[in-house]
Amino acid sequence: MNLSFENRELNTKQIIVDEMGQRDVEQRKAQFHKIMRTFNPLLVNDVKVALIDGKYYCVDGQMTMKVLKARNKGKDLCVKCKVYTGLTLMDAAEMFVNQNGTVSRVDFVDKLRVLNNYGDRDAVDFVRVTESNGLEIAWKKTRSRNAIQAVSTAFRIFKEFNSLDDYGMFIRVIKGAWGGEPVSLRSEILNGVALFMKTYKGKFKESILIEKLRAKLPMDIIRDAQADRSSGNRKYAVQVLLAYNVRLREENRLPNQL
Repeated sequence: MNLSFENRELNTKQIIVDEMGQRDVEQRKAQFHKIMRTFNPLLVNDVKVALIDGKYYCVDGQMTMKVLKARNKGKDLCVKCKVYTGLTLMDAAEMFVNQNGTVSRVDFVDKLRVLNNYGDRDAVDFVRVTESNGLEIAWKKTRSRNAIQAVSTAFRIFKEFNSLDDYGMFIRVIKGAWGGEPVSLRSEILNGVALFMKTYKGKFKESILIEKLRAKLPMDIIRDAQADRSSGNRKYAVQVLLAYNVRLREENRLPNQL
């Protein structure tokens, strides 16, 4: 993307905040109140705006506009902007996702939501396959049954599998083993099960893996792994391997290749 911009003043009523391509500013009330209390006009950044089909779309700065309007008794006002041209809505979404130096860091869930809304192939496939196999993304970042909070971990695993079918099986195993319990969706469990499945692809049976994992609590896997002196995800995958091999005939057991 070859970005160019010009500095311009725009009235806030001219600037569109596209909910599909931005964070929900209403969920950031604590940040808003802190900025209001410590407001310094010298630290106000220009609002970044994309001019697309004759309309001005906010790319970065909706919190800035909210604060400035609040200090102006809720009335629209002119603000300094960097106006980018030659972009599509998808370009603007990617610009939002990749932005640096914002008032608050854009976390992975917000980035994923924007990319999914605008049809990014990987984001759409990741969300679709996750949901179709019984789990979901914790879009509101709350801890609840079936909602993956370790979203960046899950997305990395999705990319590493490089197969929608393999990733779909991974989600079915996690869901089938522990019913979407929040502790089973921690990054340690996701990483351990994923490494086991990648290491023993074609050598294990999905139904047996679900059955064996169901017999062991996720917290026990984490606790036992933490007693292992090895580092990284291997120690969690080893616990998955040990659980898989329990009470299997010797000829059906998997060797330790982790």
